[in-house]
Amino acid sequence: MESLLRQHLPSLAVSYCLQLWQEHPFHFHVSRPRRTKFGDYSYCSSKGHRISVNGNMNAYAFLITYLHEVAHQRVCLQWGTRVAPHGRSWKKTFRELLKPVMTESIFPVDILAPLLDYSCDPKAATASHAPLYQALRRYDRHPEGTLRLSEVPENQIFLLGNRTFMKHQRRRTRFLCTDQQNGRQYTVPAEALVQLSDVRPE
Repeated sequence: MESLLRQHLPSLAVSYCLQLWQEHPFHFHVSRPRRTKFGDYSYCSSKGHRISVNGNMNAYAFLITYLHEVAHQRVCLQWGTRVAPHGRSWKKTFRELLKPVMTESIFPVDILAPLLDYSCDPKAATASHAPLYQALRRYDRHPEGTLRLSEVPENQIFLLGNRTFMKHQRRRTRFLCTDQQNGRQYTVPAEALVQLSDVRPE
């Protein structure tokens, strides 16, 4: 377990996360990427407590998700399975589990600030807290030759999948973009990974 955690967590958080597992062991699995969730907790009498976390996340997102799922286990151990999945009991437990790691020795300042705000009233998914989600995404590893749409200059042509767009003005967490083939306009998430095009704007 320790070696697995060392592969995915900030180094100074490993001993704490290992301690949580030692206190109440669970089957832990690093999962392939899943589009619908970052992690998962389940319990049944025959298989016991099981936690999985997506393996493609950066160390900071992995740590937050790991503690999110451990909070589910702690709630189940104390109150059973009949309480609301992300209700008061889970929020309180998750907050308590986060406290020991919310330091500048573990998280960069640009993540720590929105994480402190998020921890006051944690939601079911970190993606629902835009400042935290955007801060975490800055530390993602992404394929060579790609960049986030937010880094693309305005009126620049870029590739998204097999389509070509021109970037325009920002609209909250998205950018208005024009499809260069059909002329239609779409809003594309600022954090979308794109490639710059060799085509120059006319």
